[in-house]
This record gives sequence, C-alpha cells and structure tokens, in this order.
Amino acid sequence: MKPVVEILMATYNGADYVRQQINSIQSQTLSDWKLNICDDRSTDGTLDIITSIAREDPRINIISQDIKFGSAQANFTYLMSQASGDYVFLADQDDIWHPNKLKLFMNRIHEAERSYGIDAPLLAFSDLTVVDAQDHVIAPSFLTYIGRNPHRIGLNELLVQNLVTGCASAMNRAMVQAIHGLNLSDVKAIMMHDWVYALLAASLGHLVYVGEATVDYRQHDTNVMGAHPYSSCKTLLDLIIPNAQRKQNHIMRLRQTIEQARLVRAAVQSQTPSTALNTLDAYCTIPSQSRMQRVRTLFTYGFWPNKIVDCITQLRTALSL
Repeated sequence: MKPVVEILMATYNGADYVRQQINSIQSQTLSDWKLNICDDRSTDGTLDIITSIAREDPRINIISQDIKFGSAQANFTYLMSQASGDYVFLADQDDIWHPNKLKLFMNRIHEAERSYGIDAPLLAFSDLTVVDAQDHVIAPSFLTYIGRNPHRIGLNELLVQNLVTGCASAMNRAMVQAIHGLNLSDVKAIMMHDWVYALLAASLGHLVYVGEATVDYRQHDTNVMGAHPYSSCKTLLDLIIPNAQRKQNHIMRLRQTIEQARLVRAAVQSQTPSTALNTLDAYCTIPSQSRMQRVRTLFTYGFWPNKIVDCITQLRTALSL
C-alpha cells in the first residue's frame, strides 16, 4: 500500500546530527508516515546510524546505499523520482522538525485542496528558525533573516528570487506528478531543486504558506546551503563602490535564473495557462532584447526582488547583459 505521507531524506556524512533529525520526525504529533532515506555512500558512520534506527521503526526505509550521487540535489532528484506518496515532504539530515510540523502542513494543504481542488498541483512552504550547531537560536525567522517576504509567491517574483526551502516544504500528488514530468536532462540548468519546484507550482498550480516556523534550520561548518543575513547597507555599498568581479557575479546569476526558467518553460509549455507561459517567455528572452526592451520587460512583468536596493541591482544587471 502506498503511503499517504511520505518523507524523503538525503544523507551524506551526517553522523553528528542525523539521529536527532530522525528522532524529531518520530516525535511528530501526526504519526502515520513513511520515511525513505537515500544515503550517498557516507564514510562517517551515517549509514550505520540510520540502519540501526530503521531496524527499530518499520516506517523507515533505506532505499539506496550504494549509488554515488555526488550532491544533495542529485540525491533528492533520485528520491523524488521514486516518490509514490499522496503527500511528500523533504527532509535534510541535520535539521530538527518542530513536533507539529506534519500536522500544520497537512491542515494547510487540505485547506488549499478545498479551495483549488485535489487535482491542482500544490506546494506548501513555511518559515524556519535559524539555529547554530548547539541549537541556540540565531534568528526566529529565516525569511526575515535573509530579507524575503513569504507572500511574494507570484511566478514573476519567484523567477527572480526563491522563497521555498526544501526542508520546510511539502507537496500533494498532483505536484509530485508535475515534478516527475520535468525533463532533467539539463541538470546544470537547475540552480536549486526546491527553487525549480516553486517555479513549477507557480506555473501549473499554487504555492501556499504555512504561517509559522516549523523547522530548526541548523547552521554549521558543513552546510551545503547556509543562511546568510541580509544587509541593505552592504548591498547599497556594493552599488556605490564599483567592483568588476561583483558585477560579473550578478550577470552570471541572472543568466542562471534565465536558464532555469527555460528548463521550467520546456516542462510546462503544454499544460500551463497562457498568462504563466507569457511570463516565462518574457523572462527567458531578456538577453535577446535591446536595453530599452529589457527595462520595459522588468517593469511590465514585475521581475523584481524583495528589497529596493536589490531592485536597483537587478535593473543595472539586466542592462549589462
């Protein structure tokens, strides 16, 4: 029987934290779930730990331990390709879930399904609490900490700036099927798997926000993706003080977001509403436009990040392509 709630966890050399993370999943107020773990040939005892825990809990299954993926993104892509649950959650190996996380997400998704229908692809996401390696709180709100607004969930906004953190997200079956339909032949075009999922949801269905933090997002020396505090002053200084390398970095990042948008457009072109397709087309064609057309496109479609100073950077970068 396929699981109703399926949790996907990618592990690699996470022996210091993985037991605590799994324990936080086992302590959920909603206990009817299945956890699938895929280990990327860990060398530090991670596999021994998760194997020991799985022996004691039939809800936990290790689906691979002998494939070398080489990255968390590739590992999660494999896990997602195997997902069969009605509702799928992603879990990192080094975080701590709040006890009511599953219940909060399921309540929010069911509420959204009543509004949009069970056949609409839905991606739910929440805020996170940023903690250090000793579980001391660095910031109560990850999204505030990095300068993001959780209500900026339009496709035009998400093309420019991601809001969704994989370990604080969940999706319904229709969303999983949309991801299964994504052509991943050009994996290099994916900046982050959770960002692509957000773009798919905005193109084909809906993103919904769970209005509180549900995960302690642990920061330590070996984070693949970390939380970096936003500073308007630093961003403003970056604008004022010329720096050729920084300018090139901005250009490279904008080009990467455009390549990612092209991947999503190719995946959804036969299914998405014309308004979403027009938005994707406009963003994908920015490099081929004249400087004046680029300015018009940014303002017409609202391809802006959250902060004013970042909007200025976005405009300058687009003019420099």
